[in-house]
Order: sequence, then C-alpha cells, then structure tokens
Amino acid sequence: MQKIFLNTDNLNLVISTAVLLFMGILLVFFLFRYQRKRFAHAQELFELRELFNQSLLQSKLEIQEHTIGHIARELHDNISPLISIIQISLGIPKFKKIPDISQEIAELRSNTNQLMTELKSISLTLNTDHIMTQGFAEALWQELNRLERTKLYNTVRTVTGEKFRLRPEHEIILFRICQELLNNIVKHAEAQNITVLLQYQERQFSVSISDDGKGYEVENTGAGVRTNSTGLINIAARAKLIGAKVETISTPGSGTATSITIPHI
Repeated sequence: MQKIFLNTDNLNLVISTAVLLFMGILLVFFLFRYQRKRFAHAQELFELRELFNQSLLQSKLEIQEHTIGHIARELHDNISPLISIIQISLGIPKFKKIPDISQEIAELRSNTNQLMTELKSISLTLNTDHIMTQGFAEALWQELNRLERTKLYNTVRTVTGEKFRLRPEHEIILFRICQELLNNIVKHAEAQNITVLLQYQERQFSVSISDDGKGYEVENTGAGVRTNSTGLINIAARAKLIGAKVETISTPGSGTATSITIPHI
C-alpha cells in the first residue's frame, strides 16, 4: 500500500511540475507575443509619424515653391518693365547735353543695367519651371555666376562622370538645398573662394560645396549637422525627403565642406 502512495505522490509531483512548466512556457509565450505586438504597434506609430512629417514637409515645400514662383512672375511682369522705363528715360538726349550731370547719368544707367541683369538672374533662379527645364547643374552654375558678379567670390567648378538628369522634383529640392548652403556662405562664412564638385556615378549623384571661410564647430550628431542650426536642420529635412544623405565637415579657421549624395535609379 505504501508503494502505491509513493507512486501516486511521484505521479502527482510529475504532473504538477509539468503543469507548472507548461504554464510558465505559456506565460513566456504570451509575454513574448505581447512584446511583439507592442513593438509592431510602436513601429507602426513611428512609420505613420514619419509619413505625416514627410507629407507635411512636402506640403510646405509645395507652398514655398508656389510662393517663390509667384514672386518670380511678379519680378518679371511688374518690376522689370519699370526698370526698362527708367533705362529709356535715362537715355533721353536732353540729359546727355547737361555737362554737370552727364557723368552721373552714365553711372546711373550702368547701375540700372546691372540691376536689370541681377533681377533677371534672381527671377530665373526662383522660377521652378525654368530650373526643371534647364536642369540642376545649369541652374547651380547660374547661381555661382551671380555670386561672382559681386566681385566678392571666386568659384571653382568641377564635374566628373557622365552627366544625367535626376527626377525633376528631386532636382528642385537639391537646388534649393544648394541655394541654402550658398546663402550660409554669404551670410556667415566670410569666405573668398567657393569650390563646387559634381560627381555623376552609376548608382548615385553627389554635389559638394566647400569654402575657405572661418568655419565653425560641428556637433557630433552622427550626420555632421549642428542641432542648434535651423538652416542646416531644414537642409537635412529636405534631403531626407528625397532620400539624400548630407555630410558637413568644418573646423574653426579651416572653412566648411558639405556634400549631398542622392541615389540614382
């Protein structure tokens, strides 16, 4: 009889252990499943947030381009004719016959001609359709030409590889990024020389813009972007929208170099 009780106790112990083990495995399974669902939900929220941010940025860029296009048309349709009238007025013979002001009139005409040239250049760089027609590289060269006409900057331009066109919307955003970089050089760098390198490769395109200005301390954020610089943050956001990578290298007293790389499919 005692043997029967012992066997029963052992059997109960085995069954209890098996049940506890099964419950433990079941608990681990449900915890693991819960964690997977939680992670999947968090990932879904993150993707939705990224999609929303990209859609928001895309909308902002479209609004900006629309506004910029409107300004370009206003410059071309309203301001340019007024300057043309001023040029014609300054060419009236009666002004040329007045010795005391003839030289001043000549200088004023020269300045007005220069203003018209700059106005046309700015109007073209603001015109999205014009940029899409002529292409990114030509639009960037015109922007550099405009800087050179100020007599404040020298530019060096290099192109490697066989040229190709990117998607039109990508070229627009890439050009606006380069405009922002050049604007930063004008406002902050105190540079004299600007070097631009365009590299056309089989699977990617990259543009590098560097200067010999005063430079700055780049925070180590993994992307070479200062987190306290709104302009550079905007550049990074625009680059992300077109799948481009931005890298900035700068040290105080040694200038700044920024490269943007975009896949070519």
